[in-house]
Amino acid sequence: MKKSILLILLIAIGFFSCDRRGSVRENLQKSISEFNKKHTNLDLVTYYPETYTEVQTDSIISNTFKVSIKTYSKMDSNILVSSETVEKQTKIKYHRVFESEINIALASKNILKTTINAEDFKDISPSDFWNNATLEHVWVNQEISTIEEVNLGISFINPINSAYKLYELVVTTEGKQHLNLIEEHS
Repeated sequence: MKKSILLILLIAIGFFSCDRRGSVRENLQKSISEFNKKHTNLDLVTYYPETYTEVQTDSIISNTFKVSIKTYSKMDSNILVSSETVEKQTKIKYHRVFESEINIALASKNILKTTINAEDFKDISPSDFWNNATLEHVWVNQEISTIEEVNLGISFINPINSAYKLYELVVTTEGKQHLNLIEEHS
């Protein structure tokens, strides 16, 4: 009788110690599985340039023209360059849109005050290039500028397909403008 009570007692202890919670490894795998089900897609977004960028240049041409050019990134306007999803992570790359403010004065009298960006050129030269283009740089071409006219170089890029367009803007002492396409690559 003592043996049967002891046997019943051992069976009861064994029964109560097995509460079917599983092993540590099984619990860890279950937790990871539940986390992955609840986990939403993770987006890794990068911008070029990362922060606000501004370049200001002032030039005096032949003691006649005073040219001020301010080129800056627009923080609220971007071009989607690429988007790649691997498992639950999406890598998105943007290129910020740039524009330039140009002021040209002759003897302290403004003859040109304008803002240049890629949007303005869509109507001048309709092309698919302009759908994802941005201003890259505006500069004074001092080598060919004279006392009668100032020559500006204007370059645009399409960061998706690495295409570019190079223009020349000629401004005379009267403020008349003439725009020429110098070079393009698509």
